[in-house]
Order: sequence, then C-alpha cells, then structure tokens
Amino acid sequence: MHKIRIVVAGAFDIIHCGHIRFLRAIKEKFPNSELIVIIARDSTIRKLKKREPIFNEKERLEIVSAIKYVDKAVLGYELDNKSLFEILLTLKPNIIILGYDQQIDERKLKEWCKKHGLLVEVLRFPKFNSALSSSSEVRRKIIKLFGENKAGGGI
Repeated sequence: MHKIRIVVAGAFDIIHCGHIRFLRAIKEKFPNSELIVIIARDSTIRKLKKREPIFNEKERLEIVSAIKYVDKAVLGYELDNKSLFEILLTLKPNIIILGYDQQIDERKLKEWCKKHGLLVEVLRFPKFNSALSSSSEVRRKIIKLFGENKAGGGI
C-alpha cells in the first residue's frame, strides 16, 4: 500500500517538547505515513527571523533526523535562489502540515501547489503546550537564568 507523504517545515532551532508533540501527533493521526521535515537554511532564518540560528543547519538536520517520528529530514532551498515552496516540487507531498505559528497563508500555498500540479491537502495543527513550548520561550528562560552577557558557566 502507498504511504501518504507528509511534509512539515521549520527552523527546528532549539528542539523542545512542543516540537516532539507536534511530530508525534502527525504520526498518530496518519500512522501509515512518511513524514518528511524540511529544515530551514541558516540564511533563511537570518532573513525571516532577523537573528542567527543557535544550531547551524547541518546540526539541526542531524538532530531532527534522530527523532523517531521523522522518516526523513532535508535542508530547504536557499531563499535567494528559489521560492520557499519550490522544494515541494521535488518532495511531492500528499499533505502539508503547518505549525500554529507559521506565517504562511494557507490559501496562497494551496494556490501555488495547484498551479504547479501538486494536489495536496494543507492542514494547520494547534500549539502543543509544555512548560516551554516555543524556541523563543526557551531563549527567554536561558537569558533570565544566566543573563544575556554571562559567558560560559556550566548549566
């Protein structure tokens, strides 16, 4: 039987329980699926988030690849060269799942896919709460605990 190919994308810069619960929920909802995670390039994070990534793209790729719910992780395309969606032409997903906080217009994504011959369903999953359920919350807590300018110091 043909597996449903599901694609998600994101920075996945500081992995936290919200990420794990999001990926687990996908596999629970679609147990016979191939889950592919697109990891944002360092240059994409700099451009869209206006900051440096904590982990570089190769490290983030390795970390996400090691998560048991992920069947495959790939690096996204550089924004300067191609559309953010261009990689979908290679991956050919059946379903694209967006996170609660992704600033992507679902209607525009569906239109782009249809225009390029991809018949996909686009879903948006809710936030999966935990004590620290976003990378921004993790960064804020680290700064609160250790200060913005404190160097070194074992955690």
